[in-house]
Amino acid sequence: MSKINFMSVTFFLPNAELVEQIKIADPERDWRLFSTGVQVWIGQTYLRLKRAGYDVILSTRAPSRGTVVAHADHVSKLLSERSLLSKLTIVSARADRPSQRNADIEVVQNRHSSDSERAFHIQHWPQPGLIPRDPKRRTTIENVAFKGAAGEMATSFTDGLWELMMARLGVAWRVDAAQWTGNDAQYVTNWNDYSDTDVVVAVRKDMTSSYTKKPASKLINAWLAGVPAVLGREEAYRELRRTELDYIEVTSAADAFRAIETLKNNPQLYDAMVRNGSERAAEVTAKVCTDAWADLLFKKVPKIEPTPMLGLCARTLRCRVRGIIGGTRSTA
Repeated sequence: MSKINFMSVTFFLPNAELVEQIKIADPERDWRLFSTGVQVWIGQTYLRLKRAGYDVILSTRAPSRGTVVAHADHVSKLLSERSLLSKLTIVSARADRPSQRNADIEVVQNRHSSDSERAFHIQHWPQPGLIPRDPKRRTTIENVAFKGAAGEMATSFTDGLWELMMARLGVAWRVDAAQWTGNDAQYVTNWNDYSDTDVVVAVRKDMTSSYTKKPASKLINAWLAGVPAVLGREEAYRELRRTELDYIEVTSAADAFRAIETLKNNPQLYDAMVRNGSERAAEVTAKVCTDAWADLLFKKVPKIEPTPMLGLCARTLRCRVRGIIGGTRSTA
């Protein structure tokens, strides 16, 4: 086994106020700080590694050398502000953005997105501060919930008809959603609380798409919460699926209704899915994600040659020109 190189890694986040909040946060207690892609991929990754004892820095400024991690949205800003003499290996968290060609390494959120030798898949972080379902509820199905961004949910689950269909089963439909308002938002939701959630439903608005850029977050959280999941046909879910007990795949509201009806009428199936999810949860914990990030940043990345200086200078000049034209150049 190769020795870990503990040279510090910088996480770049240009929001100074958010940086100060994250530095003193506890990811489980202050879970609302980590509700957008930038906050999760940069803020939470920094904090988890820091708490695990790794030499990491969270900063609003580009370092002069070494490895720097930035969200895909912030790579251009990083390049526009760095010194032309700096020697950086840039790691970009791609999230659901296009490939970031100005980065040396990309971290992607499902295996399908590992489309080059420089793209590494690391499983998405589970919901911090997660409160699992109360085991005393056993196989009761009274509350079915959607937890996520309001604009992502299929419209057949947002009208009154779906709620009436659930009522026919004696089930309450709960929409725990927030409208996307930007990378720095902190949403008022109960995304972490599954204590009285009996089934999770997550079907995106285009039910014909396999959403190849999205993570398997809804499934990961359902396993950790001890809640069966009824999910759309997405690449990230299918990558994790081993048996039909992992989740129930649906392509319509009618499918979802039948799935919930089946679970309600078959307590043995419900219990089997909960037990299976408990076993699969061991594969997707925050500890597993922390170890994967540490392996990438402190073992794999140090072996990768940074982009030649001339190439970095060209990148920086291009980004500075774009910043000036677009009026976004920082004066800090």
